[in-house]
Amino acid sequence: MASRTARGFTIVELLIVIVVIAILAAITVVAYNGIKNRADFSKKQSDLSTIVKALELYKTDNGRYPNSEACDNQTGNYANGWCGWNQGSGESFIPGLSPKYMTVIPSLDTSLPSADTYLYKGSSVAWGANDGGGSYYQLMRYKSDGLASYETQGNSKIMPGYTTTAWGYRSDPVAMNGYDW
Repeated sequence: MASRTARGFTIVELLIVIVVIAILAAITVVAYNGIKNRADFSKKQSDLSTIVKALELYKTDNGRYPNSEACDNQTGNYANGWCGWNQGSGESFIPGLSPKYMTVIPSLDTSLPSADTYLYKGSSVAWGANDGGGSYYQLMRYKSDGLASYETQGNSKIMPGYTTTAWGYRSDPVAMNGYDW
């Protein structure tokens, strides 16, 4: 009678399986991070697009865009004519827009620094001087220490003069071409 010998896995076979599992785990983590980043960027695009629609409704009713000089400048939410610093929301972000035109104005997480935010400026002149007017607006996602690569690559809304720090919308991009704001 032949004896039956039990044969197990060799150490080399076990190492190969462990390496394959590690490679698959690494691929999964990288793919997840890419998907998460794209989802985050899509949310930001959607936020600003929703605000743009509300701004147009506001202008239809009032004949002008909201005045950025009216934003709350007592709490540090106002600098260089822009509303939204320090993660401004409601009246400190875009005065008059909420609650009639939007129940809640989207904003970024308040735990972020003030230089990682959405900003708004209304003006009567195309180049964006803050003069209390409202014929034009500029709305942007701004990050002073630089946008992530997934926000800049292939993004047609990158702001001239701010190619690494901001993207967004202007009410009349043709009239504003060539002007730095």
